[in-house]
Amino acid sequence: MKKFRNDDELDDLDLDNLEDLDNLEFEEEEIEEKKDSKTKISKIILNIVLIIAIIKLGANVFERYYFNEFYYKAPNLLGLDLDEAKKTISKSALNIREMGEVYSDLPYGTVALQEPTEGTIVKRARNIKVWVSKESPSVFLDDLVGMNYIEASSLLNKNGMKVGEVKRIKSDLPINQVIATSPKSGEPISRGQEFDFLISNGLE
Repeated sequence: MKKFRNDDELDDLDLDNLEDLDNLEFEEEEIEEKKDSKTKISKIILNIVLIIAIIKLGANVFERYYFNEFYYKAPNLLGLDLDEAKKTISKSALNIREMGEVYSDLPYGTVALQEPTEGTIVKRARNIKVWVSKESPSVFLDDLVGMNYIEASSLLNKNGMKVGEVKRIKSDLPINQVIATSPKSGEPISRGQEFDFLISNGLE
């Protein structure tokens, strides 16, 4: 005959089974929570990526349409003759305005100065002011050797010249006295030319 377990044994068996079931359900809940958490993180990352993509796309559209429609970068006109400068400007919605002539190292008749400068952001229909390089006639300057450097450089500027490289050497001559220039002064010189100076630094 079959022997039946007593009630206590049955109760112990049922309790063990119930605990196992509870543990199994708890583990399943943990797995589900982890899955939900991973899903939420994935959705957040996806949303962030989408937001960044939308921002970049919007910026590109703004730059392509709005910026190009209302704002422009000033082109480089230096060294171009007036006809070439006008042709360059005509490719944009900007205008060119002739302001006169200036002495410069650039060839005669070419744009020597512009305002605003190349790369400046300007509004549509803005005038780009240009100054054309003057013809550089020869002039005679007094001999600069023996003059104070400040006086000599001021004289150059008044006559449309430029100061180039300045070297200082020890000398028993007064500080800042011009020892030599290149080219030599006292000879015919073209306006806009640069002068290099050798000046005294005293005995210090």
